[in-house]
Amino acid sequence: MTRPTWDLTDEGMTLIMYGAVAFEMLHAGQGLGLFSHLSKHPGCTARELAAAITVDSYPFDVLLTGLRGLKLVLGNDSGLRNHPLVEQRIVQGSEALHLSFVHTIVNPGISDFADSLRRSTNVGLRHFPGRGDTLYRRLENDQGKLRDLHDHLHAISDSAITGLIGTGALDDCRHLLDVAGGTGREAIALAKHYPDLKITLVDLPPVAEAASRNIAAHGLTERITPVACDVFTDPLPTGPDSALITHMLPLWPAETNIELLRKVRTILPENGTVLLFDAMQNDSRDGPLATVLFPAYFLSVATGHGNFYPQSAYAEWLSKAGFDHIGRFGELPGDHCLHTGVK
Repeated sequence: MTRPTWDLTDEGMTLIMYGAVAFEMLHAGQGLGLFSHLSKHPGCTARELAAAITVDSYPFDVLLTGLRGLKLVLGNDSGLRNHPLVEQRIVQGSEALHLSFVHTIVNPGISDFADSLRRSTNVGLRHFPGRGDTLYRRLENDQGKLRDLHDHLHAISDSAITGLIGTGALDDCRHLLDVAGGTGREAIALAKHYPDLKITLVDLPPVAEAASRNIAAHGLTERITPVACDVFTDPLPTGPDSALITHMLPLWPAETNIELLRKVRTILPENGTVLLFDAMQNDSRDGPLATVLFPAYFLSVATGHGNFYPQSAYAEWLSKAGFDHIGRFGELPGDHCLHTGVK
């Protein structure tokens, strides 16, 4: 992966200190439809924009000056427009799907980061009522926040799946086990790209139910089979010739990941392939920026464990789990990397 480009400056330090406010400016602009209106009406005046999003002049001034200071909105009161990156990534792209997740899940829980460090557990989970010691168990009965989480995961998948397909690592696969496959976003994309591919998707019961509805909506019920399964405690389905684990291993300690890989290996045939697809840190552990920041959420909220591990860790896990012919495809979209191993 390329070296990080972030360099700390006085203005960068200010942005870090007031980062929570900067995020809420972005979140409000999206939620109020400000960016959407500017996309449809570039060059509109400040007065026209305030009327369009129905915000009074004083609070609108607070919002607009903040957005202009952050360069999210360009121009002056007589003519405003979105920054090209806002247009590309928020309005036209899928990254707006991250915003509710950060607002409703990450930010409340990250307020307990210091206590989570001291106590070595996800103290921020206290903000999410329910049973279980992980966020994923707590959200099983909170459909709103569960949807925010899945939207966030969908945005990651949308930006990264083309990179996975582009490696060609799945070209010879006939029956894929999608381990902790969520609501089926990746499985659906893969099934559409590979018309002869059969997929068995496993995830927790409420997630598997959501996947079933999503798969049916895309007319793929004959090719993608969701199975309710706790991948750590329940038997994995047999029959697939390959297994894909994506966006799951960062949530857990290395020992847990190695044990899961060993479990996956037992259900694969000889010469069966496992594919590990995640955002990863570089081996110098100083970037990319998102991969060194986001683990604070894993510690404080999600599971109390996990990391965006360096690329070298994945090769080590595969070797310890008994896989051979370990391969790597690096510098894929969204800071992703793909590792493969053969039984």
